Amino acid sequence: MLMIRCPVTGHPAFTGIETDPGSVNFIPPINARLKCPRCGTVHVWSILDAELTAGEAEGFDAMPPAWKSRLAKMDGG
Repeated sequence: MLMIRCPVTGHPAFTGIETDPGSVNFIPPINARLKCPRCGTVHVWSILDAELTAGEAEGFDAMPPAWKSRLAKMDGG
């Protein structure tokens, strides 16, 4: 899970991108926008601001409810 740190709260926020360590280097350093699930504002970020996390627990809590629902459907739940 590709995460950024919310500049308002300091908490990690899920970018909506899941990848593996071998593929993360192929993400171009372009600016993207994210409506932060932590503070509700829009943050501009790039891969240079992001970190790849292996765990799902904290990132899953930070996901918008619609994303959680989509993941549950993809997992068969």
